[in-house]
Amino acid sequence: NSALSSPITPWWRRPIVLSTLAVLLIVAGTIGWSMYAGLRDEASQARANGLPWQVQVRPEGRSEVFGLTLGQATLGDLQARFGDELHVGLIVPNGGEPALEAFVESLRAGFVTGRLVAAFEADPAWLARARQRSPRNDVGEGGRSRRYHLAADDLAQVRSARLTALAYLPAVKLDAEMVQQRFGHATERVSGPGGEAQWLYPALGVAVALPPAEGENAKARAVIQYVAPKDFDARLRAPLRAAPAAPAASSSGG
Repeated sequence: NSALSSPITPWWRRPIVLSTLAVLLIVAGTIGWSMYAGLRDEASQARANGLPWQVQVRPEGRSEVFGLTLGQATLGDLQARFGDELHVGLIVPNGGEPALEAFVESLRAGFVTGRLVAAFEADPAWLARARQRSPRNDVGEGGRSRRYHLAADDLAQVRSARLTALAYLPAVKLDAEMVQQRFGHATERVSGPGGEAQWLYPALGVAVALPPAEGENAKARAVIQYVAPKDFDARLRAPLRAAPAAPAASSSGG
């Protein structure tokens, strides 16, 4: 009987098995390449942003962090870089005056992810008019302010507004030891109105706010503030000294 004498094809050489394996290999290769490309893009973005403590002092009292030069970069530069991830608006503290700000909800800086907030120079009279023209507004974070969305014409007008300050709120918890390892010894340490410890680095234009160990603000996120070193006294040190709490400690290198 010829049927009985025909050799049996091994299961792994059968057409249905071979075609299934081919499909699985194609799918696996596609997924693997997508993962590789995603990781590569993420690593590239992280390298471009740099780390939060990689602050480069520039000529004329300026500084650069996250690839942005304080006092020189414009709102248009940030829009070109971050695209739709950059949210621009007016921030009005309760009982305060409007300010032009923008934020990126999640910025990966090296191995650290956090919220980036940018402040820009703007004419007070224009800010007041832009606030009146705002199409809508929302309650700000914590209910301590309101955020006003800009009308399209106003948004186009502020592309040339200069970047004056940055604030980075890391998702990871920073403590005193980590801050000292990354930024070095603080020139001055000041106690803020909420019990936070402000570590000041005038030469870098940096102030790091660490939440208190206890109390209602203990779970707050650390905040790293950046300004051009030439503006440090006016934009960071003076407001801290004007706050209700008095300096807790001061040192020249400890």
